Amino acid sequence: MSHHGVSYRIFERKRQGSTDSKGHNMIARSQELLDAIGVRDALAAQSYASTQTQIILDRVPLARLDTRDSGSRYEAVLFSGQDVIENVLADSLGDGNAVERGRPVLGIEADEDGVVVSVGHVDADGEKRSEATAERLRCRYLVGADGVRGTVRKAVGLDFSPTELEGTAIRQVDAKLEWRRSTDFDELWFFLYPDGFAGVMPVWEGVYRLFFMEADTDMPAREPTLDEMVARAREVIGDETFTMTDPVWFSYGKFKHGVAPDYARGRVYLVGDAGHTTLPIGGQGMNAGFHDAVGLGWRLAMTLADACGSSVLDSFAPERHGAHAALGEQQLKGFHQLMDRSRLADAAVKTVSGFIPNLASRVFGGSDLAQLELAYLDSPLSEDHFSKLNPKRHGAARAGDRAPDAAMTTVSGDAVTLHQEIYNPDGKSWGWRLLAFDGRDAGSRADLSRGIAAVAAWSWVRPLLVLANPRPADDGTEATRCLFDLDGLAHHSSR
Repeated sequence: MSHHGVSYRIFERKRQGSTDSKGHNMIARSQELLDAIGVRDALAAQSYASTQTQIILDRVPLARLDTRDSGSRYEAVLFSGQDVIENVLADSLGDGNAVERGRPVLGIEADEDGVVVSVGHVDADGEKRSEATAERLRCRYLVGADGVRGTVRKAVGLDFSPTELEGTAIRQVDAKLEWRRSTDFDELWFFLYPDGFAGVMPVWEGVYRLFFMEADTDMPAREPTLDEMVARAREVIGDETFTMTDPVWFSYGKFKHGVAPDYARGRVYLVGDAGHTTLPIGGQGMNAGFHDAVGLGWRLAMTLADACGSSVLDSFAPERHGAHAALGEQQLKGFHQLMDRSRLADAAVKTVSGFIPNLASRVFGGSDLAQLELAYLDSPLSEDHFSKLNPKRHGAARAGDRAPDAAMTTVSGDAVTLHQEIYNPDGKSWGWRLLAFDGRDAGSRADLSRGIAAVAAWSWVRPLLVLANPRPADDGTEATRCLFDLDGLAHHSSR
């Protein structure tokens, strides 16, 4: 909301920011979205970047996942602590928009025109003050981003009980690492072994994370000790030099998953963990929350500016609820593939590993761990009037797909990408880019001009000419911005 210039207030129950690592990776699609609101580079400056993941089965290398050539200009996965991520995002809000800490939401009264919120106070000792001191304020919209134990979803009838996956638990530690493999913080490792799954991955500030997913009967139902984690790592990995020191975070937990019945109720919306409980398969939970926040932010900005009809804001809930439901199914599939493996299945995977594309990704239940294939084909905003009627467009980008990125040039010869022209074009933070491709056909320009003229009255639609066959007169002096796609990269990717 800060990026869009919308007035808001943020209330946080806790008096202090998070000191835990928890969610700590930012994948390609999330980085594209975070770049669109101007915070990605600040996060990257306090993150490790990794493009390589090694999958190891029974101490033998099985497959390698390389995130380069993913189709996104953000090829590396970023790793940092959740505390660092939260601080960077809070700092990005600017003066006058600070998070108001120690302010729990006590009550919600919603009607057709707005929401009345009662906000309390938490003293320095953690005690709530009397509700008589609560502040009552009225807002046009309320967003519940208050986590798995939040009060907003309960208050508006969107609560849900996550399903627990019995028999398996996870224990984790973040600490400094020494072992025989690299410690350059640019790579991560996953280990498959009988009845278990483990990982070693960078966090931030010289710290690595070590985790084990195993039968809950094989570990105490409490936070582990550092000695226990190191001893188990040496057994699983087979490296007697494996050592961790200076731990900063320990965790023990069971696995739960679920999605709220809806992501909106009247003028109240859910984002992040308030609307879903995810399994830690592929590190998707926090990244899905970024999708929620960015997707709701621009819709609210357009709505509050009276720049769109009700269908824009109404599209948020079905889009994100459907995406979370699909993600939950993918994660559950990945969980069972990891934890219900038989020795026969492991032997078969070893045999065919060299013949299965994207095996390292499919181990986790799907081939799209970067969420680049996430699409909203059934969104109220998506209408495709061409693909079904034109067989030549089979496999092309459809309404609701992520727009493919491609390198192009400006009329002055400067390099630019298609995504840079789609996100925040012309200094606007919301709206649509109308991409007008000439198809390398000089005769198409008249039709493109008529189409651009037809939307001239709509300030929230900003045309862009993508020219594979530019004319001498295409020198940037026309009202419609144009880019040159002389090698046809944008034309080919969008077809």
